[in-house]
Amino acid sequence: MRNRLVGILLSLPLLTSIAHARHPVFSLVDNRPLAHAQRRGGLYIEAGAPGMAKYVHFSRPTPSWKLRVVEEQKRVALPQAVATIEVPLTKAQADGKVIYIFLKAPASSVKATVDGKLTSKLVMLKAGWQLATIPMPDGALHAGENSIRFNFANYGTYAGQKAAAAVEAIQIGGDAPTAADARAPGDRLALADNTGYAWFGYVPTGGALSVKASGSCKLHARVAPGEGAAVEGDLALDGTPLDLGSLAGKFARIDLAASGGACNVNQADILTEGDAPTRIKAPPPKNVIFWLTDDTRADKYKFYNPHSRVATPVFDELMKRSSTFRVAYTQGNESKSSHASIWTSTWPGVHKCFTEKAKLDPSFVTMAEAIKPSGRYVAGVMGNGYIDKFWGFADGWDFLRNNIHDLPSHGLSADALLADGKIVMNAQKGKPFFLYIGTIDSHVSWRAHEPWLSRYDTTPGAFNPEFTKACTDPTEEKIVLGKLHITERDKARITALYDSDISYNDAVLGKLIDDLKARGILDETMIVMTSDHGEELWDHGKLGHGGTIREELVHVPFIISYPPLFPAKVVEEGIDVMDALPTILDALGVPIPDSMQGESVLPLAEGIGAGYPRPAIASQYELAHTMRLGKYKLWVGGSGDVHLWDAANDAKEDKDLVNSRPVEKRALTDAMGLWMANRNQWKKRKWGVASNLSPGFAADNEK
Repeated sequence: MRNRLVGILLSLPLLTSIAHARHPVFSLVDNRPLAHAQRRGGLYIEAGAPGMAKYVHFSRPTPSWKLRVVEEQKRVALPQAVATIEVPLTKAQADGKVIYIFLKAPASSVKATVDGKLTSKLVMLKAGWQLATIPMPDGALHAGENSIRFNFANYGTYAGQKAAAAVEAIQIGGDAPTAADARAPGDRLALADNTGYAWFGYVPTGGALSVKASGSCKLHARVAPGEGAAVEGDLALDGTPLDLGSLAGKFARIDLAASGGACNVNQADILTEGDAPTRIKAPPPKNVIFWLTDDTRADKYKFYNPHSRVATPVFDELMKRSSTFRVAYTQGNESKSSHASIWTSTWPGVHKCFTEKAKLDPSFVTMAEAIKPSGRYVAGVMGNGYIDKFWGFADGWDFLRNNIHDLPSHGLSADALLADGKIVMNAQKGKPFFLYIGTIDSHVSWRAHEPWLSRYDTTPGAFNPEFTKACTDPTEEKIVLGKLHITERDKARITALYDSDISYNDAVLGKLIDDLKARGILDETMIVMTSDHGEELWDHGKLGHGGTIREELVHVPFIISYPPLFPAKVVEEGIDVMDALPTILDALGVPIPDSMQGESVLPLAEGIGAGYPRPAIASQYELAHTMRLGKYKLWVGGSGDVHLWDAANDAKEDKDLVNSRPVEKRALTDAMGLWMANRNQWKKRKWGVASNLSPGFAADNEK
């Protein structure tokens, strides 16, 4: 009995250690471009730094600032005659009732208006560099988000460009700065007395804040969610964590403030529970099959939407041996743009393959060209009319056939395309292959498939006989253009047709898996299943795709099956469908071409980078953009309109939270603003993701 008790006591420290094991998931130092500098009690904005992008309303509807300019060896931003910033202020900063601007200007004047209401008096500017002080009227500035519009009277020329001024820094509230404050310190987390930084971030499960710093300062932390009590306290500078467990699962404002001296923060991290995950070592798959089910919404699968009536038993079973990604966004909302992103792993703003006549530039490294160095036979069979040589998708393939153009007699059904895929596999006689099968069952024309249609179409009453066996492409176009009147009963029938197509496609995917089993190659074959976009089925009054970037259009299924490398699990963090190709290359051990902007999600499936929200991003012809972070989704239109939805609990996006969730809005604004300003250069493998930057972003952009 005594020996047993001793054994129990000896085990207690180990159990305690395991219970409190934590690892970092968000570096405050690496993410300093997302931080809001606090100096002398004011919000301090270094206008020439990359973080300025957080404040310029996504440069919509038209850019009012030219970012990242150098004037006389100073980093500046160039405002137009009317230029706006949007800033989060504390009550103390707003109560300061003053705006300071370090700028170079012609002999001119400036005034400021807040939220389109209260305007300052006119402040005269002399020619040259100066500190302008703009006193604000009572009640103009307020705690929370403030939209501040600057009106300048004259233009000058700076760095060869016409602009109203060259702005080095802006401070709102607090004590008056000096000219030296406008010069950025070498270390962005070097804290002097009465300075600090604030991040709008996320507190993960088992969350804690850990800081390692040197110097004489006293460092205070305050972590305040949008709702509920804040956690705050003085931080030990040796890395001893401040527990944030009570805020787990919430977005919060994270403030670090120095007092009583200066200190240099060398490391500062948000921690989550558990030991840091490590990479899995396993052989690459011999074969890869990319099953793309065109025009397929995620919410038709019970995993994504428990209320869905659509039966997808093959997908459900496949999940048991796969990594399934809960939030995957396609980068475009129609076929050509989204396929171009999938095949090149680039954002639409880079490949530009979204206008009516645009073709994929041959300079891009495409799917077949990237996979070919692995030594595999590279073949593709598909039925989407855009994916062919004419539109630029044919480079590098050993075999590529688009049945809609090349051999329509073979048919466009999933069964027909699978039969063609089997011919490819038969010809390889056991040699390694990559096979792309692009099915289009759930893309118009929608055709009746039993026994599913009878199960789904249970609405009483007569429908247009034209929809007995199908809703064809020409008919769908008439509906979209308003040239064919349809009833609510017709809508129910068409939706049932679409749903039956998804179940049919799932059944054919099952036939593929059975065939791989029969060949004895299932265990050595990696299966990637996803879609290029979804479909509106009158969710917001419309039918079709290409018209919005609502969830029904951009949220698609994404699953990877290859157990040696991809654990059977659900990945909660957001990903982009253009990450599929880098993931395949990573799994095969093939270098990812430098031109590709996506990243492999293999580490994420292994748990590396998990625990902190990562964005999923979509574009509507570059006219509107959306980012989902955790359960929240921010939408920015070309006109500058902004909406915020709880996409996880409000799938129809009916309740706009843009005014009621300021912390969440600012967290997404910071990430999306930074991404939008840099999207054409953004490479996730080097810069990380917009909500969680790697050291490479600051290294490349803070020069």
